[in-house]
Amino acid sequence: ITSPDLLEDESTPQGKAIRWIVCDDSISVQLLENQDPVSGNLPKQKHGFRLGGNAGEVQIFMSAIGTRTTHVATFLLGYVSFLCLVDNDLNGPLPLEIGHLIDCKAIGLENHLRLTGPLPQTMGNMTSLFSMALILNGPDFGGEIPSSLFQLKNLKYITIEYNLGKEWSLPSNAQVGDDTQLEQIVLGAIPEAIGDLSSVKYLNLLGNNLTGALPSSLGMLPVIEVLILGNNALQGELPASIGNLRTLQLLDVGSNMLTSTIPSSFANLESLKYLVLESNRFNGTVDVLESMKNLTVLLIRSNSFSGALPDGLFSGTSDNVVVDIGDNKFTDELPTGFANMSNLVSLIGAKNSFVDSATMEDVCDNAALLVMDCDACECCEVCCDEEHDGVCDFQLDVRIVLGYDCGSWLQHCLQGTNDFAGGVY
Repeated sequence: ITSPDLLEDESTPQGKAIRWIVCDDSISVQLLENQDPVSGNLPKQKHGFRLGGNAGEVQIFMSAIGTRTTHVATFLLGYVSFLCLVDNDLNGPLPLEIGHLIDCKAIGLENHLRLTGPLPQTMGNMTSLFSMALILNGPDFGGEIPSSLFQLKNLKYITIEYNLGKEWSLPSNAQVGDDTQLEQIVLGAIPEAIGDLSSVKYLNLLGNNLTGALPSSLGMLPVIEVLILGNNALQGELPASIGNLRTLQLLDVGSNMLTSTIPSSFANLESLKYLVLESNRFNGTVDVLESMKNLTVLLIRSNSFSGALPDGLFSGTSDNVVVDIGDNKFTDELPTGFANMSNLVSLIGAKNSFVDSATMEDVCDNAALLVMDCDACECCEVCCDEEHDGVCDFQLDVRIVLGYDCGSWLQHCLQGTNDFAGGVY
């Protein structure tokens, strides 16, 4: 535990770090005035400081405060465990002394438009760090993530998203130590060395203006569960190596410019539950989907897929099934198995080339939401024809269906949020 003498001494690294962190504002002054004279504890609230948890633990959560300071809070007798700075108008580079916060478990910097430069390598000294989040910063704040962070044994979550300017990237030597716990990365660029991060379970690159081809090294993530690459400008084919990801549960490459067919290696994705290929330029059949026995959500609208849907599609799951295959070139009838699926929640199949009466009456009875072309569905109450353009263009929102805003199934997102904010509010 850092001693008060070191914190109060302006010449020590610890004192410099605290001076950079602490704000001299009306909120903190009010807190100090209301400090319990016996216990030294501060009142709980969203902004400012509080003491809690283990004796001497300090949590700092500041929002819309506005300035750096020369004030040192004399009650900081222990260590900083949570540091969250939101909209403080911080400027310049992060000081090297931030690495002296060796007991800090979580750090978050949000909405600082005047921060500059990359993160200091000294952050690799923050041996207790569990979660790091950099959100809505820039435009001059960015660069290569320090390689020293990837050697921290306790670091699980790195979140870098919605920043305004410079790109953040993994270092060329981004090797994760054998005894590290890093499992979740949210980053604004696809690193070439992504395959070296063998412990990563969650990778989210949604909506980052990414271009070029998907690297084959994506198939070298042995424990990956969530891979979100949607809403970018990616081109080329899906790497066949993705079929090596036996632990993958969600794959989203929707809203890109990807082409060709679904690789046959995808038949090996035995854990896959959620597949999003919508709004690309894919073609060919979807026969390979029949091998995905755990598949429950299939969103592949607005491509050029053709042929018949495989008979065994969704036959291996009892979970609720959600399907959007609209705006493709599918033919024949719907699979006969669909008639027996009481778990079919939604089926969007309009703007295809199904035969007349392709939809069985039992499908109409089972599906809570059903949208088909009128000539392919005699039992549909609402269907797609020339007079109902709104019906024809109806589609499911992938973010709502899959709960990308910390939905109940996305445990990594929920866990990361709770671990950071726990005890501060």
